[in-house]
Amino acid sequence: MKRMTPFLKRRWRALLILAVLIVALATLAAFAFAPGLRETTVARKLRFWEKAPPPIPAVPAGQLGVEMEQADAAQQTSVVTIDPSTAQALGLLTAVVESRAFNQPVRTTGRVMPDERRITHVQTKVEGWIEQAFGNFEGQQITKGQPLFTLYSPDLVATQQEYLIALKARQDFGKSEFEIVRDSGGSLVEAARRRLQLWDVTPQQIAELEKTGKVRKAITYYAPASGVITARKAFPGTRVMPDVELYTLADLSTIWVEADVYESDLMNVRPGLRGEVTLPDNSTLVGRVTFINPLIEPTTRTAKVRLEFNNTAMRLKPGMFLNVSLDVRQPSQLVVPRDAVIDTGMRQLVLVDDGNGRFSLREIKVGTQGQEYYTVRSGLSAGEKVARNIQYLIDSETQLKQAVEQKSGAAAPNAASPNAPGSAGEPGAGAMPNMPNMPGMSDKGGKK
Repeated sequence: MKRMTPFLKRRWRALLILAVLIVALATLAAFAFAPGLRETTVARKLRFWEKAPPPIPAVPAGQLGVEMEQADAAQQTSVVTIDPSTAQALGLLTAVVESRAFNQPVRTTGRVMPDERRITHVQTKVEGWIEQAFGNFEGQQITKGQPLFTLYSPDLVATQQEYLIALKARQDFGKSEFEIVRDSGGSLVEAARRRLQLWDVTPQQIAELEKTGKVRKAITYYAPASGVITARKAFPGTRVMPDVELYTLADLSTIWVEADVYESDLMNVRPGLRGEVTLPDNSTLVGRVTFINPLIEPTTRTAKVRLEFNNTAMRLKPGMFLNVSLDVRQPSQLVVPRDAVIDTGMRQLVLVDDGNGRFSLREIKVGTQGQEYYTVRSGLSAGEKVARNIQYLIDSETQLKQAVEQKSGAAAPNAASPNAPGSAGEPGAGAMPNMPNMPGMSDKGGKK
Protein backbone atom coordinates (compact mmCIF):
# COMPACT_ATOMS: atom_id res chain seq x y z
CA MET A 1 0.00 0.00 0.00
CA LYS A 2 2.82 2.32 0.80
CA ARG A 3 4.23 1.55 -2.65
CA MET A 4 0.91 2.27 -4.39
CA THR A 5 0.38 5.55 -2.67
CA PRO A 6 2.81 7.53 -4.79
CA PHE A 7 1.31 5.89 -7.92
CA LEU A 8 -2.21 6.93 -6.97
CA LYS A 9 -0.99 10.38 -6.23
CA ARG A 10 0.48 10.64 -9.68
CA ARG A 11 -2.45 8.99 -11.60
CA TRP A 12 -5.49 9.98 -9.62
CA ARG A 13 -6.75 12.41 -12.26
CA ALA A 14 -6.65 9.77 -15.03
CA LEU A 15 -8.36 7.24 -12.80
CA LEU A 16 -11.08 9.74 -11.97
CA ILE A 17 -11.76 10.43 -15.67
CA LEU A 18 -11.86 6.70 -16.40
CA ALA A 19 -14.35 6.13 -13.59
CA VAL A 20 -16.58 8.94 -14.87
CA LEU A 21 -16.53 7.43 -18.42
CA ILE A 22 -17.45 3.99 -17.11
CA VAL A 23 -20.34 5.40 -15.13
CA ALA A 24 -21.58 7.39 -18.17
CA LEU A 25 -21.43 4.35 -20.46
CA ALA A 26 -23.26 2.25 -17.92
CA THR A 27 -25.96 4.91 -17.61
CA LEU A 28 -26.43 5.10 -21.41
CA ALA A 29 -26.59 1.32 -21.69
CA ALA A 30 -29.17 1.15 -18.93
CA PHE A 31 -31.19 3.90 -20.65
CA ALA A 32 -31.03 2.10 -24.04
CA PHE A 33 -32.22 -1.26 -22.67
CA ALA A 34 -34.52 -0.17 -19.86
CA PRO A 35 -38.00 -1.75 -20.40
CA GLY A 36 -39.86 1.54 -19.98
CA LEU A 37 -37.56 3.56 -22.20
CA ARG A 38 -36.64 0.95 -24.78
CA GLU A 39 -39.01 2.18 -27.55
CA THR A 40 -38.26 5.87 -27.23
CA THR A 41 -36.54 7.68 -30.11
CA VAL A 42 -33.35 8.37 -28.08
CA ALA A 43 -33.09 4.75 -26.93
CA ARG A 44 -33.48 3.46 -30.50
CA LYS A 45 -30.74 5.84 -31.68
CA LEU A 46 -28.43 4.53 -28.92
CA ARG A 47 -29.02 1.02 -30.26
CA PHE A 48 -27.72 2.07 -33.67
CA TRP A 49 -26.83 -1.48 -34.68
CA GLU A 50 -30.47 -2.57 -34.69
CA LYS A 51 -32.70 -2.11 -37.81
CA ALA A 52 -35.46 0.52 -37.59
CA PRO A 53 -38.92 -1.00 -37.02
CA PRO A 54 -41.45 -0.74 -39.91
CA PRO A 55 -43.71 2.34 -39.82
CA ILE A 56 -47.09 1.97 -38.25
CA PRO A 57 -49.77 1.86 -41.02
CA ALA A 58 -52.05 4.89 -41.17
CA VAL A 59 -55.00 2.61 -41.98
CA PRO A 60 -55.52 -0.55 -39.94
CA ALA A 61 -55.07 -3.83 -41.76
CA GLY A 62 -58.12 -4.69 -43.84
CA GLN A 63 -59.66 -1.24 -43.51
CA LEU A 64 -58.72 -0.22 -47.09
CA GLY A 65 -60.47 -3.27 -48.55
CA VAL A 66 -63.58 -2.49 -46.51
CA GLU A 67 -63.62 1.09 -47.81
CA MET A 68 -63.23 -0.08 -51.40
CA GLU A 69 -66.14 -2.48 -51.02
CA GLN A 70 -68.23 0.34 -49.58
CA ALA A 71 -67.29 2.56 -52.52
CA ASP A 72 -68.28 -0.15 -55.01
CA ALA A 73 -71.58 -0.57 -53.21
CA ALA A 74 -72.16 3.19 -53.43
CA GLN A 75 -71.41 3.10 -57.18
CA GLN A 76 -74.07 0.46 -57.68
CA THR A 77 -76.72 2.71 -56.20
CA SER A 78 -76.75 4.98 -59.31
CA VAL A 79 -80.14 3.56 -60.28
CA VAL A 80 -83.21 5.73 -60.47
CA THR A 81 -86.86 4.80 -60.79
CA ILE A 82 -89.31 6.92 -62.79
CA ASP A 83 -92.99 6.02 -62.74
CA PRO A 84 -94.95 6.30 -66.00
CA SER A 85 -96.81 9.48 -64.98
CA THR A 86 -93.57 11.31 -64.22
CA ALA A 87 -91.98 10.04 -67.44
CA GLN A 88 -94.94 11.39 -69.37
CA ALA A 89 -94.78 14.74 -67.57
CA LEU A 90 -91.06 15.04 -68.35
CA GLY A 91 -91.54 14.00 -71.98
CA LEU A 92 -89.07 11.17 -71.45
CA LEU A 93 -88.02 9.62 -74.75
CA THR A 94 -85.91 6.52 -75.33
CA ALA A 95 -83.91 5.39 -78.32
CA VAL A 96 -82.83 1.90 -79.32
CA VAL A 97 -79.10 1.32 -79.71
CA GLU A 98 -78.70 -0.03 -83.22
CA SER A 99 -76.08 -0.89 -85.80
CA ARG A 100 -76.19 1.36 -88.84
CA ALA A 101 -73.98 2.90 -91.49
CA PHE A 102 -72.34 5.93 -89.93
CA ASN A 103 -71.92 7.94 -93.11
CA GLN A 104 -70.80 11.51 -92.72
CA PRO A 105 -69.57 13.58 -95.70
CA VAL A 106 -66.18 15.26 -95.45
CA ARG A 107 -66.67 18.92 -96.30
CA THR A 108 -63.78 21.13 -97.33
CA THR A 109 -62.70 23.60 -100.02
CA GLY A 110 -60.83 22.99 -103.26
CA ARG A 111 -59.12 24.82 -106.10
CA VAL A 112 -59.71 24.13 -109.79
CA MET A 113 -56.59 23.44 -111.84
CA PRO A 114 -55.84 22.01 -115.31
CA ASP A 115 -55.22 18.32 -115.81
CA GLU A 116 -51.43 18.18 -115.95
CA ARG A 117 -51.59 15.18 -118.29
CA ARG A 118 -53.37 17.34 -120.89
CA ILE A 119 -50.94 20.28 -120.94
CA THR A 120 -48.93 20.72 -124.16
CA HIS A 121 -45.80 22.87 -124.50
CA VAL A 122 -45.04 24.17 -128.02
CA GLN A 123 -41.38 24.77 -128.98
CA THR A 124 -39.28 24.80 -132.13
CA LYS A 125 -36.31 22.56 -132.77
CA VAL A 126 -34.50 25.10 -134.93
CA GLU A 127 -33.40 28.68 -134.53
CA GLY A 128 -35.33 31.32 -136.46
CA TRP A 129 -37.65 34.31 -136.50
CA ILE A 130 -41.44 34.37 -136.18
CA GLU A 131 -43.12 36.10 -139.11
CA GLN A 132 -46.80 35.58 -138.20
CA ALA A 133 -48.58 34.48 -135.01
CA PHE A 134 -52.10 33.03 -135.22
CA GLY A 135 -52.37 32.27 -131.51
CA ASN A 136 -52.78 35.86 -130.43
CA PHE A 137 -53.77 35.91 -126.74
CA GLU A 138 -53.99 33.86 -123.57
CA GLY A 139 -57.33 32.15 -123.15
CA GLN A 140 -57.80 31.61 -126.89
CA GLN A 141 -59.24 28.21 -127.74
CA ILE A 142 -57.01 26.31 -130.15
CA THR A 143 -58.00 23.20 -132.11
CA LYS A 144 -55.55 20.45 -132.96
CA GLY A 145 -54.08 21.07 -136.45
CA GLN A 146 -54.87 24.80 -136.38
CA PRO A 147 -51.99 27.08 -137.56
CA LEU A 148 -50.13 28.68 -134.65
CA PHE A 149 -47.27 30.64 -136.25
CA THR A 150 -44.93 30.82 -139.25
CA LEU A 151 -41.16 30.57 -138.79
CA TYR A 152 -38.30 31.70 -141.01
CA SER A 153 -35.19 29.60 -140.35
CA PRO A 154 -32.03 29.53 -142.52
CA ASP A 155 -31.58 25.88 -141.52
CA LEU A 156 -35.06 25.01 -142.82
CA VAL A 157 -34.46 26.86 -146.06
CA ALA A 158 -31.13 25.07 -146.59
CA THR A 159 -32.63 21.67 -145.85
CA GLN A 160 -35.44 22.25 -148.35
CA GLN A 161 -32.84 23.05 -151.00
CA GLU A 162 -30.89 19.91 -150.11
CA TYR A 163 -34.07 17.86 -150.45
CA LEU A 164 -34.77 19.23 -153.92
CA ILE A 165 -31.17 18.54 -154.95
CA ALA A 166 -31.42 15.01 -153.57
CA LEU A 167 -34.58 14.42 -155.58
CA LYS A 168 -32.87 15.53 -158.80
CA ALA A 169 -29.78 13.44 -157.95
CA ARG A 170 -31.91 10.37 -157.39
CA GLN A 171 -33.44 10.84 -160.81
CA ASP A 172 -30.02 11.19 -162.44
CA PHE A 173 -28.38 8.38 -160.45
CA GLY A 174 -31.22 6.07 -161.37
CA LYS A 175 -29.89 5.92 -164.97
CA SER A 176 -26.50 4.64 -163.83
CA GLU A 177 -25.51 1.07 -164.65
CA PHE A 178 -23.96 0.68 -161.21
CA GLU A 179 -26.30 -0.44 -158.45
CA ILE A 180 -24.39 1.35 -155.69
CA VAL A 181 -24.78 4.65 -157.53
CA ARG A 182 -28.50 4.09 -158.03
CA ASP A 183 -28.96 3.33 -154.30
CA SER A 184 -27.02 6.41 -153.18
CA GLY A 185 -29.57 8.72 -154.76
CA GLY A 186 -32.37 7.23 -152.69
CA SER A 187 -30.27 7.48 -149.52
CA LEU A 188 -29.71 11.22 -150.03
CA VAL A 189 -33.45 11.82 -150.46
CA GLU A 190 -34.32 9.80 -147.37
CA ALA A 191 -31.75 11.65 -145.22
CA ALA A 192 -33.05 15.08 -146.26
CA ARG A 193 -36.70 14.05 -145.74
CA ARG A 194 -35.89 12.63 -142.31
CA ARG A 195 -34.28 15.92 -141.26
CA LEU A 196 -37.37 17.90 -142.30
CA GLN A 197 -39.64 15.52 -140.38
CA LEU A 198 -37.52 15.85 -137.23
CA TRP A 199 -37.90 19.62 -137.47
CA ASP A 200 -41.72 19.20 -137.42
CA VAL A 201 -42.32 19.83 -141.12
CA THR A 202 -45.57 18.00 -141.91
CA PRO A 203 -45.86 15.30 -144.61
CA GLN A 204 -48.25 17.57 -146.53
CA GLN A 205 -45.63 20.35 -146.61
CA ILE A 206 -42.95 17.90 -147.81
CA ALA A 207 -45.29 16.59 -150.51
CA GLU A 208 -46.01 20.17 -151.63
CA LEU A 209 -42.25 20.85 -151.80
CA GLU A 210 -41.79 17.79 -154.04
CA LYS A 211 -44.71 18.84 -156.25
CA THR A 212 -43.84 22.52 -156.68
CA GLY A 213 -40.06 22.31 -156.43
CA LYS A 214 -40.05 25.70 -154.75
CA VAL A 215 -38.42 26.44 -151.38
CA ARG A 216 -40.69 28.16 -148.88
CA LYS A 217 -39.13 30.94 -146.86
CA ALA A 218 -41.45 30.59 -143.82
CA ILE A 219 -42.78 27.27 -142.62
CA THR A 220 -46.17 27.16 -140.89
CA TYR A 221 -46.35 25.30 -137.57
CA TYR A 222 -49.63 23.73 -136.43
CA ALA A 223 -51.07 23.05 -132.98
CA PRO A 224 -50.10 19.54 -131.83
CA ALA A 225 -53.16 19.32 -129.52
CA SER A 226 -56.38 21.12 -128.70
CA GLY A 227 -56.55 23.41 -125.72
CA VAL A 228 -56.65 26.90 -124.32
CA ILE A 229 -53.57 29.11 -124.52
CA THR A 230 -52.40 29.61 -120.94
CA ALA A 231 -48.98 31.12 -121.78
CA ARG A 232 -47.64 32.83 -124.90
CA LYS A 233 -44.19 34.08 -125.96
CA ALA A 234 -44.65 33.99 -129.74
CA PHE A 235 -44.82 37.48 -131.28
CA PRO A 236 -44.14 38.55 -134.87
CA GLY A 237 -40.50 39.41 -135.44
CA THR A 238 -39.35 37.62 -132.29
CA ARG A 239 -36.18 35.57 -132.54
CA VAL A 240 -36.71 32.11 -131.08
CA MET A 241 -34.34 29.42 -129.91
CA PRO A 242 -35.05 25.70 -129.44
CA ASP A 243 -35.21 26.14 -125.64
CA VAL A 244 -37.91 28.86 -125.76
CA GLU A 245 -41.46 27.75 -124.93
CA LEU A 246 -43.67 29.63 -127.39
CA TYR A 247 -47.12 28.43 -126.29
CA THR A 248 -48.64 26.42 -123.45
CA LEU A 249 -51.93 24.71 -124.32
CA ALA A 250 -54.21 23.23 -121.66
CA ASP A 251 -57.04 20.88 -122.60
CA LEU A 252 -59.80 21.74 -120.10
CA SER A 253 -62.31 19.11 -121.22
CA THR A 254 -61.17 17.13 -118.17
CA ILE A 255 -60.18 19.11 -115.10
CA TRP A 256 -58.87 18.61 -111.59
CA VAL A 257 -60.07 19.95 -108.26
CA GLU A 258 -57.52 19.75 -105.45
CA ALA A 259 -59.16 19.68 -102.02
CA ASP A 260 -57.45 20.15 -98.65
CA VAL A 261 -58.46 17.31 -96.33
CA TYR A 262 -57.41 17.23 -92.67
CA GLU A 263 -55.29 14.29 -91.60
CA SER A 264 -57.99 13.14 -89.17
CA ASP A 265 -60.37 12.59 -92.14
CA LEU A 266 -57.86 10.97 -94.49
CA MET A 267 -58.42 7.49 -93.09
CA ASN A 268 -61.94 7.52 -94.60
CA VAL A 269 -60.91 8.85 -98.04
CA ARG A 270 -59.82 6.48 -100.79
CA PRO A 271 -59.40 6.59 -104.61
CA GLY A 272 -62.65 6.12 -106.48
CA LEU A 273 -64.68 7.90 -103.80
CA ARG A 274 -67.54 10.02 -105.09
CA GLY A 275 -67.09 13.77 -104.67
CA GLU A 276 -69.30 16.76 -105.32
CA VAL A 277 -68.46 20.42 -105.86
CA THR A 278 -70.83 23.36 -105.48
CA LEU A 279 -70.54 26.13 -108.07
CA PRO A 280 -71.23 29.82 -107.36
CA ASP A 281 -74.77 29.44 -108.78
CA ASN A 282 -75.40 26.62 -106.22
CA SER A 283 -75.43 23.96 -108.94
CA THR A 284 -73.34 20.85 -108.37
CA LEU A 285 -71.02 18.62 -110.37
CA VAL A 286 -70.03 15.06 -109.50
CA GLY A 287 -66.53 13.64 -109.86
CA ARG A 288 -64.28 10.95 -108.44
CA VAL A 289 -61.18 10.93 -106.24
CA THR A 290 -58.23 9.89 -108.41
CA PHE A 291 -55.22 10.65 -106.20
CA ILE A 292 -54.37 11.25 -102.52
CA ASN A 293 -51.08 13.00 -101.87
CA PRO A 294 -49.05 10.93 -99.37
CA LEU A 295 -47.42 14.08 -97.94
CA ILE A 296 -49.01 16.22 -95.19
CA GLU A 297 -48.70 20.01 -95.32
CA PRO A 298 -46.98 20.78 -91.97
CA THR A 299 -48.52 24.25 -91.51
CA THR A 300 -52.17 23.33 -92.22
CA ARG A 301 -52.03 19.61 -91.28
CA THR A 302 -53.86 18.78 -94.51
CA ALA A 303 -53.17 16.62 -97.56
CA LYS A 304 -54.11 17.31 -101.17
CA VAL A 305 -56.91 15.08 -102.48
CA ARG A 306 -57.44 15.28 -106.23
CA LEU A 307 -60.86 14.89 -107.84
CA GLU A 308 -61.38 14.57 -111.59
CA PHE A 309 -64.38 16.07 -113.40
CA ASN A 310 -65.73 16.04 -116.94
CA ASN A 311 -65.68 19.68 -118.06
CA THR A 312 -66.92 19.63 -121.64
CA ALA A 313 -69.33 22.47 -120.81
CA MET A 314 -66.37 24.52 -119.46
CA ARG A 315 -68.22 25.31 -116.22
CA LEU A 316 -65.10 24.70 -114.12
CA LYS A 317 -62.33 27.20 -114.76
CA PRO A 318 -58.77 27.04 -113.42
CA GLY A 319 -58.29 29.19 -110.35
CA MET A 320 -61.86 28.86 -109.02
CA PHE A 321 -62.38 28.07 -105.33
CA LEU A 322 -65.24 25.68 -104.61
CA ASN A 323 -66.91 23.88 -101.73
CA VAL A 324 -66.15 20.17 -101.89
CA SER A 325 -68.13 17.34 -100.30
CA LEU A 326 -66.67 13.82 -100.23
CA ASP A 327 -69.26 11.07 -99.92
CA VAL A 328 -67.53 9.02 -97.22
CA ARG A 329 -69.18 5.66 -96.55
CA GLN A 330 -68.20 3.41 -93.66
CA PRO A 331 -69.26 -0.09 -92.63
CA SER A 332 -72.14 -0.48 -90.17
CA GLN A 333 -71.30 0.44 -86.59
CA LEU A 334 -73.13 0.60 -83.27
CA VAL A 335 -74.48 4.13 -82.77
CA VAL A 336 -76.22 6.07 -80.00
CA PRO A 337 -77.94 9.50 -80.27
CA ARG A 338 -75.79 12.43 -79.19
CA ASP A 339 -78.41 13.80 -76.82
CA ALA A 340 -78.36 10.49 -74.93
CA VAL A 341 -74.69 10.84 -73.91
CA ILE A 342 -73.40 12.77 -70.90
CA ASP A 343 -69.81 13.81 -71.58
CA THR A 344 -68.05 14.81 -68.35
CA GLY A 345 -64.75 15.42 -70.08
CA MET A 346 -63.25 12.26 -68.63
CA ARG A 347 -66.16 9.86 -69.04
CA GLN A 348 -69.19 9.31 -71.24
CA LEU A 349 -72.35 8.15 -69.46
CA VAL A 350 -75.76 7.01 -70.69
CA LEU A 351 -79.02 6.33 -68.83
CA VAL A 352 -79.99 2.77 -69.77
CA ASP A 353 -83.63 1.69 -69.59
CA ASP A 354 -83.70 -1.52 -67.49
CA GLY A 355 -87.48 -1.87 -67.77
CA ASN A 356 -90.33 -1.25 -65.32
CA GLY A 357 -89.37 2.40 -64.98
CA ARG A 358 -85.85 1.61 -63.75
CA PHE A 359 -82.90 3.44 -65.31
CA SER A 360 -79.22 2.90 -64.53
CA LEU A 361 -76.23 5.06 -65.38
CA ARG A 362 -73.58 3.24 -67.38
CA GLU A 363 -70.16 4.33 -68.54
CA ILE A 364 -69.45 3.80 -72.26
CA LYS A 365 -66.69 4.55 -74.73
CA VAL A 366 -67.64 6.54 -77.82
CA GLY A 367 -65.79 6.89 -81.12
CA THR A 368 -66.52 9.14 -84.08
CA GLN A 369 -68.85 12.07 -83.50
CA GLY A 370 -71.43 12.77 -86.18
CA GLN A 371 -74.11 15.40 -86.56
CA GLU A 372 -76.73 13.27 -84.75
CA TYR A 373 -74.94 10.17 -83.46
CA TYR A 374 -71.86 8.85 -81.71
CA THR A 375 -70.32 5.54 -82.64
CA VAL A 376 -70.07 3.22 -79.63
CA ARG A 377 -66.81 1.42 -79.00
CA SER A 378 -67.82 -0.37 -75.81
CA GLY A 379 -70.40 -0.36 -73.01
CA LEU A 380 -73.61 -0.93 -74.98
CA SER A 381 -75.17 -3.70 -77.04
CA ALA A 382 -77.55 -3.57 -79.98
CA GLY A 383 -81.17 -3.56 -78.88
CA GLU A 384 -80.70 -1.79 -75.52
CA LYS A 385 -82.69 1.36 -74.84
CA VAL A 386 -81.23 4.64 -73.61
CA ALA A 387 -82.93 7.83 -72.45
CA ARG A 388 -82.75 10.86 -74.73
CA ASN A 389 -82.52 14.55 -73.80
CA ILE A 390 -80.57 13.39 -70.77
CA GLN A 391 -79.15 16.83 -70.01
CA TYR A 392 -82.68 18.22 -69.63
CA LEU A 393 -83.54 15.41 -67.23
CA ILE A 394 -80.45 16.13 -65.14
CA ASP A 395 -81.29 19.82 -64.91
CA SER A 396 -84.89 18.98 -63.92
CA GLU A 397 -84.35 16.20 -61.40
CA THR A 398 -82.13 16.73 -58.37
CA GLN A 399 -81.83 13.03 -57.51
CA LEU A 400 -80.78 12.13 -61.03
CA LYS A 401 -78.25 14.95 -60.89
CA GLN A 402 -76.78 13.51 -57.70
CA ALA A 403 -76.60 10.06 -59.28
CA VAL A 404 -74.73 11.44 -62.28
CA GLU A 405 -72.29 13.35 -60.06
CA GLN A 406 -71.70 10.23 -58.00
CA LYS A 407 -71.09 8.10 -61.12
CA SER A 408 -68.82 10.65 -62.76
CA GLY A 409 -66.77 11.12 -59.57
CA ALA A 410 -67.56 14.85 -59.21
CA ALA A 411 -68.96 16.14 -55.93
CA ALA A 412 -71.69 18.75 -56.06
CA PRO A 413 -70.46 22.15 -54.84
CA ASN A 414 -72.17 24.06 -52.09
CA ALA A 415 -75.51 25.44 -53.23
CA ALA A 416 -74.63 28.75 -51.53
CA SER A 417 -71.72 29.23 -53.97
CA PRO A 418 -73.28 29.99 -57.35
CA ASN A 419 -69.92 31.09 -58.75
CA ALA A 420 -68.24 27.78 -58.06
CA PRO A 421 -66.32 26.33 -61.02
CA GLY A 422 -68.54 24.32 -63.34
CA SER A 423 -71.75 26.04 -62.26
CA ALA A 424 -72.56 27.04 -65.83
CA GLY A 425 -74.31 23.75 -66.42
CA GLU A 426 -71.43 21.66 -67.79
CA PRO A 427 -72.62 18.05 -67.48
CA GLY A 428 -70.99 16.08 -64.73
CA ALA A 429 -68.21 18.61 -64.23
CA GLY A 430 -69.78 20.83 -61.59
CA ALA A 431 -73.03 21.97 -60.06
CA MET A 432 -76.36 21.57 -61.82
CA PRO A 433 -79.13 24.10 -61.19
CA ASN A 434 -80.89 23.17 -57.96
CA MET A 435 -84.39 22.45 -59.21
CA PRO A 436 -87.17 21.21 -56.92
CA ASN A 437 -87.56 17.47 -57.08
CA MET A 438 -90.58 16.29 -59.02
CA PRO A 439 -92.70 13.54 -57.50
CA GLY A 440 -92.29 10.07 -58.83
CA MET A 441 -88.48 9.85 -59.03
CA SER A 442 -86.27 8.18 -56.44
CA ASP A 443 -82.86 6.62 -55.96
CA LYS A 444 -82.52 2.92 -55.53
CA GLY A 445 -83.70 2.15 -52.08
CA GLY A 446 -85.07 5.70 -51.53
CA LYS A 447 -88.59 7.07 -51.36
CA LYS A 448 -90.48 8.26 -54.38
